[in-house]
Amino acid sequence: MRATLKGLSTEILMVALSLLALSASSSAHQVSSVSLITHLDTEGRTYLLDAAMAVIPSQDQARNDQISPEEAARLFAEEYLSVLFDEEEQNPELEIERINTSDEETPQELQQQEVLVKMTGSIPQGAKEYLLYLDPSSPMAVVMVAIKDQKPERRMQVILAGEYSRPINVQPVIEDDPFEAFSQEKGEAAVLGARLGKAGHQREERGAFVSGWIDLFDGPLSLVLLPGVLLLLTLKGWPTVIQLAAVLVGQNTVISLVALDLISPLPSAGPILGGLLAVLACEIFFNRKLRWWRIVLLTVAGVMAGLIVTQRADFYRLFVEPEQVELGQVILYVTGAELAVVLIALFSALLLLTLRRFEWYEKLVSQPLAALVGACGIFELIKNLF
Repeated sequence: MRATLKGLSTEILMVALSLLALSASSSAHQVSSVSLITHLDTEGRTYLLDAAMAVIPSQDQARNDQISPEEAARLFAEEYLSVLFDEEEQNPELEIERINTSDEETPQELQQQEVLVKMTGSIPQGAKEYLLYLDPSSPMAVVMVAIKDQKPERRMQVILAGEYSRPINVQPVIEDDPFEAFSQEKGEAAVLGARLGKAGHQREERGAFVSGWIDLFDGPLSLVLLPGVLLLLTLKGWPTVIQLAAVLVGQNTVISLVALDLISPLPSAGPILGGLLAVLACEIFFNRKLRWWRIVLLTVAGVMAGLIVTQRADFYRLFVEPEQVELGQVILYVTGAELAVVLIALFSALLLLTLRRFEWYEKLVSQPLAALVGACGIFELIKNLF
């Protein structure tokens, strides 16, 4: 997708500039968090991204003088944020203002400053859809609230590195034309894939049960590895059931709470789950017996897995876009996701029980798979944090 937006030579140049900027900013002012409000005026055909960036200084004042808070915020906006209409990248104008959020008693080296960045531009004629893209090399996620024609979205969006925001229809509605109004509402409800390579591809509307089933398999690899690692820890009956139950309780609870709008998604769920997978994989080498702390780890891992599932496109279509959410739909979705986890566990159990009869099971199957799961978990952790 990015290759279609920019030429290969431009990509290489941008990567090189990003590395240079990061190497300089690692010991100077750095952006530590970003939240923004996207204002879309479909009648006046204009857009405004109002971003608030928290900037922290380093210990080296000379480096801080080289890269000011305003420059650090500008680098973040230009290198990591991409405004797109119908997949065409725009070049918004930037206005930057710095404000001090620390009181006078805070030491100079600990003072935190906030930079307000306004990105403005015109919506291209004939454009149908707005997207915000966060570069994969971004050191953090971005929290966004969209306000279209002075009407805010029902929920905020958490955009992870390498992902697109949920698409927003920017076609104006013709008054007194119910067919046009219905067409726009339908376009806003249809959600395109939020991950790299899936923008612009409209999903078929599936039922809640099927969506819950597919969303777990369609998510990150860590969602599939979690129920599989349980069987590497133990193949005994009751310990396996207890561990699987801990994962399902955590996953089903958080999916239900987010669907009913009782809690909000957590942007760092991906790297947390990756770290937990690495810890569980290490236990395979040192401790196979079921202890209380493993139940806690698996419950938290289930919660993180559920939070990741709630970021899927079908989940948004079913539970975020509608004004009213039916409890029956939530139950069907949770059941679909739950059965997907059970199926993965059963398949893993069948495979591992068959191989366990051989003497080389531990050296050639169990330990290599544990090392692979641990490596995948560490990679997921590093990919999202750095």
